[in-house]
Amino acid sequence: MNKLKIELQHCYGIKKLNHEFDFSDCKTFVIYAPNGVMKTSFAKTLKNIAKGEKPCDQIDDTLTSVYNLFIDDSENQIQPEEICVIEPYNKKAFDSEDKVLTLLADDETRKEYLAIFNEIESLKKSSLSGLKKISGSSNYESEIIEAFSNLDKKNIFEIFEAILNDIGTSKDSFEFKYNDVFDKSGKVKIFLADNFALLKEYIEKYNDLISKSTFFAKNADHVFGTTEAKILGKSLEGDEYFTAGHKLVLKSHGDVSAKNKLAEIIDEEIAKVFDDKDLKDLFKKIDTLLDANKELQAFKKVIERDNSILLRLNDYDVFRREVWFSFLKQIETGIKSLVELYNQKKVDLEKIIQKAKDSQSQWESTIKEFENRFVNNPFTLGIQNKADAVLNEETPAIDFKFQGKDIERNNLIENILSQGEKRAFYILNVIFEIKSRQLQNKKTLFIIDDIADSFDYKNKYAIVEYLNDLSKEDNFCSIILTHNFDFFRTLQSRILQDNKWEYSFVAEKLKDEIKLIKAGSRNVTDPFTSWKAGINNNEKHLIACVPFVRNLIDFKDGRDNECYKLLTHALHRKTLDGTIKATADIAIADLQVPFSSVLSSIAFTFTDTNKKIVDVIEEQIVAIKGAENSDSIVLEDKIVLAVGIRLKAEEYMWSKISDQTVISGSQTGKLFQRYKNEFKQDKAHSEIIKTLESVNIMTPENIHLNSFMYEPILDMGIDELKNLHDKVCGLTSN
Repeated sequence: MNKLKIELQHCYGIKKLNHEFDFSDCKTFVIYAPNGVMKTSFAKTLKNIAKGEKPCDQIDDTLTSVYNLFIDDSENQIQPEEICVIEPYNKKAFDSEDKVLTLLADDETRKEYLAIFNEIESLKKSSLSGLKKISGSSNYESEIIEAFSNLDKKNIFEIFEAILNDIGTSKDSFEFKYNDVFDKSGKVKIFLADNFALLKEYIEKYNDLISKSTFFAKNADHVFGTTEAKILGKSLEGDEYFTAGHKLVLKSHGDVSAKNKLAEIIDEEIAKVFDDKDLKDLFKKIDTLLDANKELQAFKKVIERDNSILLRLNDYDVFRREVWFSFLKQIETGIKSLVELYNQKKVDLEKIIQKAKDSQSQWESTIKEFENRFVNNPFTLGIQNKADAVLNEETPAIDFKFQGKDIERNNLIENILSQGEKRAFYILNVIFEIKSRQLQNKKTLFIIDDIADSFDYKNKYAIVEYLNDLSKEDNFCSIILTHNFDFFRTLQSRILQDNKWEYSFVAEKLKDEIKLIKAGSRNVTDPFTSWKAGINNNEKHLIACVPFVRNLIDFKDGRDNECYKLLTHALHRKTLDGTIKATADIAIADLQVPFSSVLSSIAFTFTDTNKKIVDVIEEQIVAIKGAENSDSIVLEDKIVLAVGIRLKAEEYMWSKISDQTVISGSQTGKLFQRYKNEFKQDKAHSEIIKTLESVNIMTPENIHLNSFMYEPILDMGIDELKNLHDKVCGLTSN
């Protein structure tokens, strides 16, 4: 892609933006956009397009949004997958699913994995929703995996698939809580092993009783005991079998044609077995042993309710699996659906995981690159194999260490890292995304939205260097957005270099559209060169340079210098101070000596050098306010307005306060405090105080504290200053 023509209308507050980006000679454009102009809206629009979604106007949904991104002088639009929006750091960057593989090849693949994972997890949750209540298990998934470890399956889905038939044929029914018999600590199993002889004797006595019974039977090939009798009774507990005219013929009881009669016979025959004195004595011995162990009281209650359970515990692990068959039988339909979905998605998951494995070496190099660029982080990173959340297959994942100790990722992010460290970690995720596109040779337009915002200078410059390297990639083009003017200038000098005037822009919000103005066309990033050239005969440039020259004198000669004092009088309402003229009396000619003391080739050629500075300022403000189209990025206009506002405000306050003693240092703030102290109880002055507070907030930094770093005044809308000037002028008439 050599050219990108963007046409946007009604996209998240952008009424209109038409611009062509020519990447032929430089792969990176930088745009400075003051807050509220277009930066976030632009990034959000492009993110929508990247996701295949439609941007819109959030205020008026009746408006039709236009979002064309034409490439290379054609009607062909850039493909969504060719757009990657990198947003500023935010906490949501870490709100991803904990179980998703860290090293999946790219964001698209991660999303694909997450979609499959969420689909399977959602069905698993709904299919197994009743299992906790049915089983009474505290963690049924891990309990099932443990119970069926003999199958050597990778995960619970494969286990379900392997036991589906056993689930379907299960006829058992148990009412005890799973962990009462199959406790996590294994105490029941230990007890049974320790008392194996007694349990064996009990079972042998039981078998002897049923073998002698006329109702029960036991031989080498077949057993019909108390458990089987219970299953028979349960299967016929409904009336349907007998009301249909069927009957059972029992060897010991003849014809049975009613369910109640059958239940009565089964209960009597079971009682005969378990009421046997010898069997009861053996059970009492077991029960007495259980009494001595408080940890086995739940198990004791279970076998007291149903003595027959002891018979099945002869093979603890087999019985455990049979219990699960009975529980799972109750949700058999859901398990079948879950197994079916898993088999459908398994191949796709395996491909994704193999992709992660194939790119492991590249991820290792990416981590190394991150650690080299972003130094002094308290955490270190490595690659280790971890079990995938669905397939349970070993896959490469990020291993985190904090000060040499292994740390789980979410714990690291939520509880350990500082905000600065979290930002560094966020950059790692960004590098992963960019790296994946490099590996795939994927042509990409990066929209980079204030990626360095809120970072310290050390890491900010590391980001700049990384972006510089990115600008040299043949398959990549970038549009970097920022509202940080200092960062904007850094990008100009370090990335754009000789191309900085052609490839850097300032976004200007007009009434009906956004315009991208070349940074060099308004001397935005180097205004002083232009102002200096016009000092001799341009009144606006002269006023704009007053704070600049005053700062130079301060650095060179200090604040006791008479030239410094004179320029201070030009910026503040002051009376005659020895030889230093009052503000109202300072003329253009008076500025030549101070200017010449720090700037060369100063020879004023103004038509009228006797014109008072206060009059020059007022005339220039009238011209600025009367201009048909105000240019919000012309710095000299804003400085002239700021100076004029402050002079008017100070004039008003001096005219009202009682304390007329001279103020030294930070006059505007101290003068405002005097005014507020005197009039704050007067309700008639409440609105005036608000206006003066605005003056105190908006003008000082713009005039002198930031003469060399003038971002505050650049960010401020010129209309704000015009309106404030109107308000202050209104005060002077009161």
